[in-house]
Amino acid sequence: MARNHDSALDNLARMIQVIQNDPGLRKWFCELANKSGVERRNEIFSAVERMRMEGGDEDLAATFHLLADSRVFDAALLAAAKLATPQRITNP
Repeated sequence: MARNHDSALDNLARMIQVIQNDPGLRKWFCELANKSGVERRNEIFSAVERMRMEGGDEDLAATFHLLADSRVFDAALLAAAKLATPQRITNP
C-alpha cells in the first residue's frame, strides 16, 4: 500500500465511494456495523485474505484491511452515511 498518508486517505475515500455504489458491498459493510469488534475484524481479515488469494489489487486489499481499526471503520461508516444522504445546498 502507498506509504503516503494522502494516498491512503484518497484510497479510503475511493473505497467508500465504491462501497456506496455497489449494493452488495454496501449491504456487507452495513452488516459489519452490527457485529462485535472481534467479529467485524475477523470478517474484514477474511475478506482481505480472499482478495489477496484471488490476486486482487494489493492497494485495495490494504485499504480494506484498515477497516479493521474501529476508529477507521467508524469514520468510514460516517462518510458512507453522509454520501447516502443528499446534501442540500442553499444560497446564503
